[in-house]
Amino acid sequence: MRADKARRQRELAQARARLIAHLQRVVGPSLTAEEAQAALEKAKAWAPGGARTMDDYFAEHPKALTEPSPHCPVQVVRLLQHFEATGHGEAVTQLACARCHRTGLRLPRIAPEGRCCDWCVGRTELRPCARCGQNGHIVAQREEGPICRRCYRKDPLFLKECAGCGRNTAPAIRCEDGTSFCAHCNPNKPEHECIHCGELRPANAITENGPVCRRCYLAPPQLCDLCQQIKPIRYRKPEGEPLICGDCYRGPKRTCVQCGQVRHGFTRREGAFYCTSCRQRRWLPCADCGQTRPVKVNWPVGSLCDSCYQRRRRHPAPCGQCGTLRALVGRTEDGRNTCGPCSGTDIDYTCPRCGQPGAAYAGGACAHCVVKDRVRALLGNEDGIVHPQLQPLAEQLAAAPHPWSVLLWMRRSDAARMLASLAAHQGEITHEFLDDLPQDWRTLYIRELLVAAGTLPKRAEHFARLQLWLTDTLKDLPLHHAQIIRPFAEWGVLRSARRRADKGRYGLGSANSDRRSIRAAIKFMPWLDDNSITLCDLDQEGLDLWLTTNPTQRRDLAAFIRWAVARRLTNKVAIKTKKAGLPSQFLDTDDLNQQLRRCLNDDTLPLEARIIGALTSLYALPTTRILELTTDRFHRDGDDAYLTIGKHPVLLPPRLAVLIERQIASPIRTSVLKQPHSDIPSFLFPGQPPSRPRSAHTVTAYMRKHGLPGISARNTAMWEAITDLPPIVVSDLFGLHPHTAYAWAQYAQNSWAEYLEAVQNAD
Repeated sequence: MRADKARRQRELAQARARLIAHLQRVVGPSLTAEEAQAALEKAKAWAPGGARTMDDYFAEHPKALTEPSPHCPVQVVRLLQHFEATGHGEAVTQLACARCHRTGLRLPRIAPEGRCCDWCVGRTELRPCARCGQNGHIVAQREEGPICRRCYRKDPLFLKECAGCGRNTAPAIRCEDGTSFCAHCNPNKPEHECIHCGELRPANAITENGPVCRRCYLAPPQLCDLCQQIKPIRYRKPEGEPLICGDCYRGPKRTCVQCGQVRHGFTRREGAFYCTSCRQRRWLPCADCGQTRPVKVNWPVGSLCDSCYQRRRRHPAPCGQCGTLRALVGRTEDGRNTCGPCSGTDIDYTCPRCGQPGAAYAGGACAHCVVKDRVRALLGNEDGIVHPQLQPLAEQLAAAPHPWSVLLWMRRSDAARMLASLAAHQGEITHEFLDDLPQDWRTLYIRELLVAAGTLPKRAEHFARLQLWLTDTLKDLPLHHAQIIRPFAEWGVLRSARRRADKGRYGLGSANSDRRSIRAAIKFMPWLDDNSITLCDLDQEGLDLWLTTNPTQRRDLAAFIRWAVARRLTNKVAIKTKKAGLPSQFLDTDDLNQQLRRCLNDDTLPLEARIIGALTSLYALPTTRILELTTDRFHRDGDDAYLTIGKHPVLLPPRLAVLIERQIASPIRTSVLKQPHSDIPSFLFPGQPPSRPRSAHTVTAYMRKHGLPGISARNTAMWEAITDLPPIVVSDLFGLHPHTAYAWAQYAQNSWAEYLEAVQNAD
């Protein structure tokens, strides 16, 4: 080891000696050995690695200092610049930048052409900017890091006050007295006689016919790569990128200082970037709605706010002059809305693909055309071919009445991304296949979409979800608990639930009640273990003790106790449940009639609220029953209209019949899909998706918001009906169970008897 070290030291000393001798031969006798060593140390060529590298390089290139190569090591450049600085520059030749051919610059970077200065490399190299975060040409260094050319031109350290216009802008020329001028005020800018106006002005372009000033210059129209129309190009991207006309250009894409999102927008004069939604606009009265709002666009009709602008674009109408169906952008003196050509402008929102008028969504195409492409990309394979099983869903999404909602859903929803992964599976999607996936809201929503589109058959979903939940719950139970809970769940709960589901009478409320019963039994079993009580030894005292500490689960545990007693798994214990209390919330008859008149006549109320409130006030229907009504239950017979609530049709007031007809013709949809099959009656109040009705909980809160109480109005309506009609008639007309109708009749009769007795006693 010592011999090798000594050998390497001898070789290093010999290499250093050869380097000093080589430098003295090139520079001449004026260079001493000490100066040569100092030059090598300055060039970082004295260390062992650098010395060996330079020794080998000088051996291959003896004229490296007088005829330097563009691909030489960086130590050669440092030696040349050191000799120039110390007065030995005449003996060597300085290496120039391979691109700009300037000497005396640092050449730290090597390009295919050879060594280049930082400026030349930065002009072609894209690196992240420390300010805007975008990849750009780095031209300066600041405290936060490198900044690109675009940010540099907005840097307060770079901006100067123009001596001509006084604006704080990028200087185009700097004078000896320290003043500067912008590009517009540059006094040295040559002036030419414009071939159009004849005035002497700076030329904006030198055409084949001669110079043209800025006022007279019009950019030659070209084919816009987005809308495919011949228009003046607003934005020219780098080579290979599309050309964008003024109508399609949405500005650069950066981080908005207001909302923080990366969106298209514009940079204000002070340098802040605002997206299209957040940028500051003038506040003027809107030409349509008359309200003073931020101006979205200035059309021939006048200044429009964002709402009116979107409405005119998305809802084309026949022009008041030519009759063509277009987006109406102008207005005549007599108040008729006109299209772009009739208003003297070229504004025309016509889709270049389908030829239909309307707002462009992306690439100049309308939302209907864009949604077809994106649905095909979402559900199709690499060739854009959609699996035959998913074709009905693809057609439903592509034909959605509100394509903007579909596009927003595909862009933001996790369910859409999960649906895309299922489509990439390219296998058959069944209920059993979806059952094996995590049962979260995404799986539930996708299943409902497929059922609504007809891809999957309809099933008793609440019962099926109860089965899946039970299977997943029983896996985590101890064996001795599962041996009791499983029979109870399968024979005491699921058996009854299956019968009701087969009859179509098993809803969300029933499923939640069954889950609570099973959870209560699961919670009860560990309590027995903690108190060293077996189920067969359970007595009434022990059961009452548990009920004392868990009073809210009295009704939930009752089913399990009854099942265990019936199968002799425990002693004859019982849970006494409280009977349902009598109705206590009522409205005065005058208040009920006033609410009914409001629902039938008040046009300020939403249509759905008017129908639900009227059905509740007239026929004492609960909200859940109203939401289960389908459109086929309404029919007309001559001038009369009927609604089948129970077994027999009920005559409707004419005003209510008109409201229901309006709801059937144009229901308020909360789903992106329409009802797919015309032979299947749709719900009167379709939900999301339309294969199921609206949520009762949501509708109840919706009615309460508009001052239409449900329970009190229903109780009063039932009271009036049961006092005017026999219970069996009320049962048939309103679809009540006979026991419920007789219970109401008994309640009303007892109440009247108590009232009459109180009156007689008072007399």
